[in-house]
Amino acid sequence: MSLPEDYEEIRKVFEETYPNNVRGRDFEGYAAMYTEDALWMPPNAQERRGIPDILEGFSQMIDNKDIDPVFTAEEIEVINDLGYLIGISIANITPRDGSPSKQVKYRALWLMKKQDGVWKINRQIWIAQPL
Repeated sequence: MSLPEDYEEIRKVFEETYPNNVRGRDFEGYAAMYTEDALWMPPNAQERRGIPDILEGFSQMIDNKDIDPVFTAEEIEVINDLGYLIGISIANITPRDGSPSKQVKYRALWLMKKQDGVWKINRQIWIAQPL
C-alpha cells in the first residue's frame, strides 16, 4: 500500500537530492541514490549497470564542467514498493575551460524501488528535449 509520504520522498529524491549531488559533485551521495542493480540510460552515451559503473558514467558526465540542474517532477505513481516518476530537468552547464555556458533540457523517466524503507533509483532514462 502506498502512502502520501512515499510520493513526497520520491519527489524529494528527484527535485532535491539528485540535483544537489550533481551540483556538489558528490560521488558518495550520488551512489547512495541507486539500487545495486540499477540501470542508468543517458542520452547519447553508454548505458551503465550497477553502482560502480554508474559512478564511472557520472564521473565522465561531470568531467571538466559544472552542472547546475533544476528538476521538476510532473507525475509520480507508487504501487507498493515500486514507483515511477516522470519529470523535466533544465541544467546550466559551465565548462571549466572558460568556454561559453549552455542550457539544456531533459525529459526523465525513473523507476524507483523502496529498499529498507528508502526510495532508490532502479532505472533511470533521460532524453534531450528542445528548450
